[in-house]
Amino acid sequence: MLVFAAMFWFHIGDFTKFGLMFPKVIIVLLAVTGIALIVKSKIKPQYVESFIKEINKYMAATMLWSLIWVLSANYVGFFVASTISMWAIQWTLSDERNLKTTIVSLAVAIGSVFVIYHIFTQYLYIFFPQGFLF
Repeated sequence: MLVFAAMFWFHIGDFTKFGLMFPKVIIVLLAVTGIALIVKSKIKPQYVESFIKEINKYMAATMLWSLIWVLSANYVGFFVASTISMWAIQWTLSDERNLKTTIVSLAVAIGSVFVIYHIFTQYLYIFFPQGFLF
C-alpha cells in the first residue's frame, strides 16, 4: 500500500487547488492504512489461510460471467450484456434451478438493469455502450 501511495503521489497531475484536495486526502489515507498494517503485522500478527485455495465453482462461475459481461458490453450493448450476465450469475448462485426461479431471476435482472440504465442516462447523462442489439 505504501508503494502504491508513493506511486500515486509522484504522479499527481496539474489540478486546481480544490481538484487536488480529494486525491491527496485519499493518497494520505492509503499511506496511513499501509503504515497501520505494517505496525499491526509486527505487534500482533494474524495468520490466515490463503483464499486462493478456497475458490469454488460458484466463484469461478461468477468471475467467468463478469468477464463475459466486460468483453461483450461493447458488442451487444450494455443493457443486453448486463441483463444476461446478471441473470446468469443469479441463476448460477440459486439453490433451486427451476422455471419459477429462472423467470424471477430474469425479471429482477431486467428491472435492475433498466433502473440503472434509466438513472444514468436520463439524470446523470452517462451513456453506456450501445452494441448492435441495443
